[in-house]
Amino acid sequence: MPTSRETVEHLLSCCDAVYLVLGESAPRLANDACVVRVHEMSRSFGELALAMRSYLGGGDAGPAPIIATVLGDAVARDDTGALVLYAMAMLVGPRLLVSLRDAREAFTSEPEVIALLEHAAQVGVREILAVGEIARARPLLDDPVWQAAARHLAEVLEESGYADSFGLSG
Repeated sequence: MPTSRETVEHLLSCCDAVYLVLGESAPRLANDACVVRVHEMSRSFGELALAMRSYLGGGDAGPAPIIATVLGDAVARDDTGALVLYAMAMLVGPRLLVSLRDAREAFTSEPEVIALLEHAAQVGVREILAVGEIARARPLLDDPVWQAAARHLAEVLEESGYADSFGLSG
């Protein structure tokens, strides 16, 4: 079982990947609503990463490669931003929430870690719900190419061993 410090470092790398890829991608996206949501999501995950760095007393775990790969691929395959939002709401976000839940259950006697993990989970849920608001305002996509790209992203995670979560440590 990893220590709480190792777990927070791992979760920091997950948040850093989201922050960095989304932050770099937002200005290049074509759909205004997606640009705003991607930018706001990046900012939220950047704040989480900052809180985790503060808990750790500094340091940099580096962005989680699998998350950076999946989100980067989503941006490369769809410049509107819809696919990267899908990836966050349906693939990365839920797996990150499972990791946060598992970490919360593992470190029940560390109040500072618990507060950090609960805050991270609240941010994750809030961001997933915000993507849902954008999705409700858009027509359903009946595009086989887009759907194949979405399936590909899920397969990349599953084939890399991240079918349900990003684990408690790398």
